[in-house]
Amino acid sequence: MAIISGTLNGFCGHSLSEQGRVVLMDRVDIKFLVPLALLESCLTGLRQELTTLDLDGRRTFDYDTLYFDTPERRLFLDHHNGKLNRFKVRLRHYRQSRITFLEIKQKTNRLRTVKARTLLSAEASPASTIATFLKGQPALPAARMQPALFVQYQRATLINPAGSERITVDTGLAFHSPDRRRSVALPGLAIVEIKSDRQAAHSPMHERLLEMGCRAVPFSKYCVGSSLLFGTELKTNQFKPVLRAIHGLCN
Repeated sequence: MAIISGTLNGFCGHSLSEQGRVVLMDRVDIKFLVPLALLESCLTGLRQELTTLDLDGRRTFDYDTLYFDTPERRLFLDHHNGKLNRFKVRLRHYRQSRITFLEIKQKTNRLRTVKARTLLSAEASPASTIATFLKGQPALPAARMQPALFVQYQRATLINPAGSERITVDTGLAFHSPDRRRSVALPGLAIVEIKSDRQAAHSPMHERLLEMGCRAVPFSKYCVGSSLLFGTELKTNQFKPVLRAIHGLCN
Protein backbone atom coordinates (compact mmCIF):
# COMPACT_ATOMS: atom_id res chain seq x y z
CA MET A 1 0.00 0.00 0.00
CA ALA A 2 1.53 3.29 -1.16
CA ILE A 3 0.70 5.31 1.99
CA ILE A 4 2.43 3.04 4.46
CA SER A 5 5.29 2.10 2.11
CA GLY A 6 6.22 5.76 1.64
CA THR A 7 6.07 6.46 5.36
CA LEU A 8 8.23 3.46 6.22
CA ASN A 9 11.00 4.72 3.94
CA GLY A 10 11.85 7.19 6.69
CA PHE A 11 12.66 4.39 9.17
CA CYS A 12 15.94 2.59 9.64
CA GLY A 13 15.64 -0.98 8.41
CA HIS A 14 16.40 -4.26 10.13
CA SER A 15 16.98 -7.77 8.79
CA LEU A 16 15.13 -11.03 9.37
CA SER A 17 17.94 -12.23 11.62
CA GLU A 18 17.69 -9.08 13.72
CA GLN A 19 13.93 -9.52 13.92
CA GLY A 20 14.47 -13.12 14.99
CA ARG A 21 15.43 -12.07 18.49
CA VAL A 22 11.83 -10.97 19.11
CA VAL A 23 9.95 -13.96 17.65
CA LEU A 24 7.57 -13.95 20.66
CA MET A 25 5.84 -17.30 20.21
CA ASP A 26 4.62 -16.90 23.81
CA ARG A 27 3.51 -13.34 24.38
CA VAL A 28 0.97 -10.76 25.43
CA ASP A 29 -0.55 -8.63 22.71
CA ILE A 30 -2.82 -5.63 22.28
CA LYS A 31 -4.54 -4.45 19.09
CA PHE A 32 -5.76 -1.11 17.78
CA LEU A 33 -8.00 -0.14 14.88
CA VAL A 34 -6.40 2.85 13.14
CA PRO A 35 -7.91 4.76 10.18
CA LEU A 36 -5.44 5.02 7.31
CA ALA A 37 -5.84 8.79 7.49
CA LEU A 38 -4.14 8.71 10.93
CA LEU A 39 -1.61 5.99 10.25
CA GLU A 40 1.00 8.14 8.51
CA SER A 41 1.17 10.71 11.33
CA CYS A 42 1.20 7.90 13.90
CA LEU A 43 4.21 6.21 12.29
CA THR A 44 6.09 9.38 11.41
CA GLY A 45 6.42 10.29 15.08
CA LEU A 46 8.19 6.99 15.85
CA ARG A 47 11.10 7.05 13.41
CA GLN A 48 13.63 7.49 16.21
CA GLU A 49 12.10 4.73 18.34
CA LEU A 50 11.50 1.83 15.95
CA THR A 51 13.03 0.06 12.97
CA THR A 52 11.18 -1.75 10.19
CA LEU A 53 11.80 -5.07 8.44
CA ASP A 54 13.59 -4.45 5.14
CA LEU A 55 14.20 -7.24 2.63
CA ASP A 56 16.05 -6.01 -0.46
CA GLY A 57 14.34 -2.63 -0.18
CA ARG A 58 10.85 -4.04 0.36
CA ARG A 59 9.08 -3.03 3.57
CA THR A 60 5.52 -4.34 3.22
CA PHE A 61 4.71 -7.97 2.52
CA ASP A 62 1.68 -9.91 1.28
CA TYR A 63 0.10 -12.51 3.55
CA ASP A 64 -2.49 -15.15 2.60
CA THR A 65 -4.14 -16.99 5.48
CA LEU A 66 -6.60 -19.87 5.42
CA TYR A 67 -8.37 -20.57 8.72
CA PHE A 68 -9.82 -23.96 9.62
CA ASP A 69 -12.72 -24.85 11.90
CA THR A 70 -15.17 -27.66 12.52
CA PRO A 71 -18.45 -27.80 10.56
CA GLU A 72 -20.31 -26.34 13.55
CA ARG A 73 -17.65 -23.58 13.98
CA ARG A 74 -16.45 -24.75 17.36
CA LEU A 75 -13.33 -22.55 17.40
CA PHE A 76 -15.33 -19.47 16.41
CA LEU A 77 -17.90 -20.15 19.13
CA ASP A 78 -15.21 -20.77 21.76
CA HIS A 79 -13.90 -17.27 21.09
CA HIS A 80 -17.36 -15.73 20.96
CA ASN A 81 -18.28 -17.31 24.28
CA GLY A 82 -15.10 -16.08 25.97
CA LYS A 83 -13.57 -19.47 26.55
CA LEU A 84 -9.92 -19.43 27.53
CA ASN A 85 -7.48 -22.08 26.40
CA ARG A 86 -9.05 -21.58 22.99
CA PHE A 87 -7.43 -22.12 19.60
CA LYS A 88 -7.15 -20.85 16.06
CA VAL A 89 -5.83 -23.10 13.27
CA ARG A 90 -4.52 -21.62 10.04
CA LEU A 91 -2.25 -21.96 7.04
CA ARG A 92 -0.20 -18.80 6.55
CA HIS A 93 1.51 -18.20 3.21
CA TYR A 94 4.19 -15.54 2.84
CA ARG A 95 3.78 -14.62 -0.79
CA GLN A 96 7.16 -12.96 -1.42
CA SER A 97 9.21 -15.80 0.11
CA ARG A 98 6.76 -18.55 -1.04
CA ILE A 99 6.86 -20.15 2.40
CA THR A 100 3.80 -21.67 4.09
CA PHE A 101 3.38 -22.57 7.75
CA LEU A 102 0.64 -24.46 9.53
CA GLU A 103 0.05 -22.55 12.76
CA ILE A 104 -1.93 -23.12 15.94
CA LYS A 105 -2.57 -20.11 18.17
CA GLN A 106 -3.75 -20.66 21.72
CA LYS A 107 -5.15 -18.03 24.08
CA THR A 108 -4.30 -19.39 27.50
CA ASN A 109 -6.15 -18.89 30.78
CA ARG A 110 -3.37 -16.43 31.68
CA LEU A 111 -4.40 -14.32 28.66
CA ARG A 112 -1.17 -15.06 26.85
CA THR A 113 -0.96 -15.94 23.17
CA VAL A 114 1.11 -19.08 22.50
CA LYS A 115 1.85 -20.06 18.91
CA ALA A 116 3.16 -23.33 17.49
CA ARG A 117 3.88 -23.87 13.82
CA THR A 118 5.38 -26.26 11.32
CA LEU A 119 6.71 -25.60 7.84
CA LEU A 120 4.84 -27.12 4.92
CA SER A 121 7.48 -28.28 2.46
CA ALA A 122 7.02 -28.86 -1.24
CA GLU A 123 8.18 -32.47 -0.84
CA ALA A 124 5.75 -33.53 1.92
CA SER A 125 2.03 -34.05 1.48
CA PRO A 126 0.20 -31.04 2.97
CA ALA A 127 -2.68 -33.26 4.10
CA SER A 128 -0.41 -35.67 5.98
CA THR A 129 1.62 -32.83 7.53
CA ILE A 130 -1.54 -31.12 8.76
CA ALA A 131 -2.97 -34.36 10.14
CA THR A 132 0.24 -35.24 11.98
CA PHE A 133 0.63 -31.76 13.45
CA LEU A 134 -2.97 -31.52 14.64
CA LYS A 135 -2.81 -34.95 16.27
CA GLY A 136 -0.23 -33.47 18.61
CA GLN A 137 -2.89 -31.07 19.90
CA PRO A 138 -5.30 -33.28 21.88
CA ALA A 139 -7.67 -30.38 22.59
CA LEU A 140 -8.40 -29.98 18.87
CA PRO A 141 -10.81 -32.16 16.86
CA ALA A 142 -8.17 -32.74 14.19
CA ALA A 143 -10.16 -35.11 12.01
CA ARG A 144 -13.05 -32.67 11.59
CA MET A 145 -11.19 -29.53 10.54
CA GLN A 146 -12.19 -27.93 7.25
CA PRO A 147 -11.46 -24.60 5.49
CA ALA A 148 -13.54 -21.82 7.05
CA LEU A 149 -12.18 -18.38 6.01
CA PHE A 150 -9.54 -16.96 3.67
CA VAL A 151 -7.85 -13.65 4.60
CA GLN A 152 -5.46 -11.46 2.61
CA TYR A 153 -3.55 -8.36 3.77
CA GLN A 154 -0.27 -6.49 3.59
CA ARG A 155 1.97 -6.36 6.68
CA ALA A 156 4.82 -4.18 7.88
CA THR A 157 6.74 -5.33 10.95
CA LEU A 158 8.59 -2.99 13.30
CA ILE A 159 10.67 -3.69 16.37
CA ASN A 160 11.85 -1.62 19.28
CA PRO A 161 15.66 -2.05 19.36
CA ALA A 162 15.64 -1.03 23.02
CA GLY A 163 13.33 -3.82 24.14
CA SER A 164 11.56 -7.09 23.38
CA GLU A 165 8.62 -5.64 21.48
CA ARG A 166 7.35 -6.29 17.95
CA ILE A 167 4.67 -4.28 16.18
CA THR A 168 2.75 -5.39 13.11
CA VAL A 169 0.77 -3.02 10.90
CA ASP A 170 -1.76 -4.77 8.67
CA THR A 171 -3.52 -2.94 5.84
CA GLY A 172 -5.64 -3.87 2.84
CA LEU A 173 -7.60 -6.53 4.72
CA ALA A 174 -9.92 -8.65 2.59
CA PHE A 175 -11.97 -11.65 3.73
CA HIS A 176 -13.28 -14.42 1.46
CA SER A 177 -15.32 -17.54 1.95
CA PRO A 178 -13.33 -20.67 1.00
CA ASP A 179 -15.38 -21.02 -2.20
CA ARG A 180 -14.82 -17.28 -2.98
CA ARG A 181 -18.55 -16.68 -3.37
CA ARG A 182 -18.56 -14.13 -0.54
CA SER A 183 -16.01 -11.35 -0.01
CA VAL A 184 -15.65 -8.16 1.99
CA ALA A 185 -12.74 -5.70 2.21
CA LEU A 186 -11.67 -3.08 4.77
CA PRO A 187 -9.57 -0.74 2.60
CA GLY A 188 -9.60 2.28 4.92
CA LEU A 189 -8.43 0.54 8.06
CA ALA A 190 -5.16 -0.60 9.63
CA ILE A 191 -4.77 -3.15 12.41
CA VAL A 192 -1.83 -2.28 14.66
CA GLU A 193 -0.78 -5.04 17.04
CA ILE A 194 1.81 -4.62 19.79
CA LYS A 195 3.40 -7.89 20.90
CA SER A 196 5.76 -8.29 23.85
CA ASP A 197 6.99 -10.96 26.24
CA ARG A 198 5.23 -9.08 29.03
CA GLN A 199 3.21 -5.89 29.27
CA ALA A 200 5.82 -3.26 28.44
CA ALA A 201 6.38 -0.51 30.98
CA HIS A 202 7.30 1.83 28.11
CA SER A 203 5.93 1.24 24.63
CA PRO A 204 6.47 4.12 22.18
CA MET A 205 3.78 2.79 19.82
CA HIS A 206 1.24 2.29 22.61
CA GLU A 207 1.83 5.78 23.96
CA ARG A 208 1.63 7.31 20.47
CA LEU A 209 -1.68 5.58 19.71
CA LEU A 210 -3.19 6.74 22.99
CA GLU A 211 -2.04 10.31 22.30
CA MET A 212 -3.92 10.16 18.98
CA GLY A 213 -7.12 9.01 20.66
CA CYS A 214 -6.94 5.38 19.51
CA ARG A 215 -8.17 2.76 21.95
CA ALA A 216 -7.37 -0.92 22.21
CA VAL A 217 -9.99 -3.32 20.88
CA PRO A 218 -10.31 -7.11 20.84
CA PHE A 219 -9.81 -8.01 17.18
CA SER A 220 -9.55 -11.49 15.71
CA LYS A 221 -9.22 -11.60 11.93
CA TYR A 222 -10.93 -14.98 11.91
CA CYS A 223 -13.85 -13.94 14.09
CA VAL A 224 -14.33 -10.50 12.52
CA GLY A 225 -14.10 -11.84 8.97
CA SER A 226 -16.49 -14.70 9.76
CA SER A 227 -18.94 -12.26 11.35
CA LEU A 228 -18.83 -9.94 8.34
CA LEU A 229 -19.33 -12.74 5.83
CA PHE A 230 -21.60 -15.12 7.74
CA GLY A 231 -23.28 -12.84 10.29
CA THR A 232 -26.76 -14.10 9.47
CA GLU A 233 -25.69 -17.69 10.13
CA LEU A 234 -23.42 -17.30 13.16
CA LYS A 235 -23.76 -16.09 16.73
CA THR A 236 -22.04 -12.67 16.70
CA ASN A 237 -23.45 -10.71 19.68
CA GLN A 238 -20.10 -10.45 21.48
CA PHE A 239 -18.41 -9.06 18.37
CA LYS A 240 -20.93 -6.28 17.69
CA PRO A 241 -18.92 -3.53 19.47
CA VAL A 242 -15.87 -4.14 17.27
CA LEU A 243 -18.07 -4.51 14.18
CA ARG A 244 -19.67 -1.13 14.96
CA ALA A 245 -16.22 0.40 15.43
CA ILE A 246 -15.12 -0.98 12.06
CA HIS A 247 -18.24 0.36 10.37
CA GLY A 248 -17.71 3.80 11.90
CA LEU A 249 -14.05 4.01 10.90
CA CYS A 250 -14.60 2.70 7.38
CA ASN A 251 -17.49 5.09 6.72
